[in-house]
Amino acid sequence: MKKLLLLLAVFAPFAFWACSNDKVAGISTVETENAFLIQVVREDSLPAVNVLARMRSVEFVRNVEEGGAVGAVAENSEKSADGNSAKRGFYNEFVTDSLGRIRIDSLAVDVATLEIVDDGEGLFRKISSEDVKEGDSVKFVMEKTGGLRGKVYLPEGVEYAWVQVYGTDRLVKTDTDGFYEMDSLPPFDYELRYIVGDSVVENSATVDAGEEATAFVYNFEPDSVKILDFESENEKFFITDLGYSVTGYMAATDTNTKTVPDINEEVAKFIDEAGAGREGKVLHWKSSASFGKWSFFGTWICKEESPCDLSATDSIVFYARGTGVISIAFETLGSLNTEGKTLAYDTLDTGNEWTRRVITPADFKPRDDLYGNLGWDVISKAVTTISIAAYDETEFWIDDIVLYGVKPSNFAEQ
Repeated sequence: MKKLLLLLAVFAPFAFWACSNDKVAGISTVETENAFLIQVVREDSLPAVNVLARMRSVEFVRNVEEGGAVGAVAENSEKSADGNSAKRGFYNEFVTDSLGRIRIDSLAVDVATLEIVDDGEGLFRKISSEDVKEGDSVKFVMEKTGGLRGKVYLPEGVEYAWVQVYGTDRLVKTDTDGFYEMDSLPPFDYELRYIVGDSVVENSATVDAGEEATAFVYNFEPDSVKILDFESENEKFFITDLGYSVTGYMAATDTNTKTVPDINEEVAKFIDEAGAGREGKVLHWKSSASFGKWSFFGTWICKEESPCDLSATDSIVFYARGTGVISIAFETLGSLNTEGKTLAYDTLDTGNEWTRRVITPADFKPRDDLYGNLGWDVISKAVTTISIAAYDETEFWIDDIVLYGVKPSNFAEQ
């Protein structure tokens, strides 16, 4: 009797699997010979029960010309130009059973994608027709979904771009600056497609569990970069031309240096209305220091582990008003690098009038190793931060710092 009970306990799960009669849209949970068996479980190892799964051709992209209707393939897709648009448009959806299982009997395409997103978790996989023919079985584990953001550098006359993800119905339209975002993406190495005016650009991005990935299109990038515009009311400065936020900081060389606002205030206190006929926000403060002392604003523009080569810069242009002596400095900071800086001075005597200021590499102070001054030729090849300093008795307003001669891709992590 005990042996009989033991045998029943062993074979009961298989009997339950074989007797299931759940069916959905061309994919069945009924036992069939050589079926491809998939069990989907959550991060806690429990079966993903009654979750919606979608299957598409690996080359499927959502149509942008018909309002982004699901199930249509973009007519101008190069991958649809071989007459197989019907297969490219292959689409199926189904629901997992009470044990998180699905069975695939056959595929109408060579390779399909399987996508599940549910309650902050998801999975995305490629399945080939060969896998199905072999009748294997697999277990897929759902992970926390992540996100994707980036920027498409739009050519002149193009107001936006479309971003498509192959094998999914994901489709977003950038804003007029070229920025886009996607959320709830399962971890995967995605292939991306961008429609920019009359051009199509291919790209890729890896989304990790619970993380935000970035993907930029530099094909149409300009030969200049605005690295600071101060259009922020907090310490996070969104560098529009680079597509990311950075945190600024204020400091002084000694405690005798006094500033208005106080140097110990958060950076947001130093952001002011431009005034004097100029629109928007600017950086503004008044500094009182003994000779040779200064206060300064600084921010990271490149990572310590991947400094930027900005040696191609032919000029630094910004707008300023006020009275006194300021400097623009680029620095190499971080324990991974040989630390130092290069700086150029500018004397302001504009009163209440905004003026366009231009600094060239030749204006930077020659190397003398004082206070870490290693000169332009050294520092420009490995920049991590920029700082703006005010010396002696100075009050000034500064805005829109642009580097000419370099591209946004010069700032991309290598």
